[in-house]
Amino acid sequence: MEKIKVNLGENSHYIYIGRRIEEIGEIIRNGEFGEKFVILSDFNVYSIYGEKIKKSIGNVREIIIQPGERQKNFKTVLRIINKLAEFKINREDTVINLGGGIINDIGGFVSSIYKRGINYISIPTTLLAQVDASIGGKTGINLPFGKNLVGTFYQPTFILIDFQTLLTLPYRETKQGIAEIIKYGVIKNEKIFEKLERIKKDEINENLEFLIKESIKIKVDIVEKDEKERKGIREILNFGHTLGHGIEISDIKNFSHGDSVCLGMIGESYIGYKKGLCSREVYLRIKELGKKFRLLNSFEKINFERIIDFMKHDKKIKKEKVRFVLPERIGKVKIGVEIEDKEILKILKEIKNEKT
Repeated sequence: MEKIKVNLGENSHYIYIGRRIEEIGEIIRNGEFGEKFVILSDFNVYSIYGEKIKKSIGNVREIIIQPGERQKNFKTVLRIINKLAEFKINREDTVINLGGGIINDIGGFVSSIYKRGINYISIPTTLLAQVDASIGGKTGINLPFGKNLVGTFYQPTFILIDFQTLLTLPYRETKQGIAEIIKYGVIKNEKIFEKLERIKKDEINENLEFLIKESIKIKVDIVEKDEKERKGIREILNFGHTLGHGIEISDIKNFSHGDSVCLGMIGESYIGYKKGLCSREVYLRIKELGKKFRLLNSFEKINFERIIDFMKHDKKIKKEKVRFVLPERIGKVKIGVEIEDKEILKILKEIKNEKT
């Protein structure tokens, strides 16, 4: 077990890596988390882990929602808030976000606005949430125009990461997190990228502990330096997400987050190649790594005009220009690259005719 401190002044907290869900009661027994606890989860996750948490803590209420990205809306938020009021949850009490990135985003957002802020604990149960969504304090819900357009920065009281939860996941869920791990390799750590290149797809589970810990350390370091994205440092985490979010929100039913981010990384590395920032080899390595782990790598069905319309509503737009994080080499990227819509469209249309 490893305990990593996220140093953010009065918002500092710990990430308990390798602790079992059943041990949560031991962590919260010091009384600083209030007297009442509410588990927020979806039906799938709660059916596996809900009773373990209740047995560990004792008196716990629950709010269970349907799984899926479509739940990230104001209707769901209002329903949860009404339940918290019904349970007479006070400011010193605690919400336990049990699930993947969607639960973390919704639960963190609700916790930040209910009674102007209550405690929340994150127990991420997917690889995507363990390496990315649960860390950094970003909360949010979607609008029809884009992902996470309404949200707050609000840090958890602590995060508990149980590797055992990953064993229940089908591969289609595991690969969502692999996309984010690839991102960390490209932006900051060539060793992560090379490790993924060396191992076979079927060896991913034996290497997850190393990959998770290294990914978390990268994100913690970035968040500590730029918690609320005011210094431009945290922008590095957007690699693959500018284009990726446009793809995802354009058709949530058919494009998962991981597949969208992978397509985003491929597309953005191709833009980097065409702009002379990186070599063609960098673009091809990123594309081949996504393909190896069965992430989407074809743009055949992508309508780039439609995607660019969605990208215009992205939070990362400045002065009506789309900003990209583009690779220079594996392990190093350039942030804040502004490109006109016409040039983006021209480059991305070329990628459909790429022969690799």
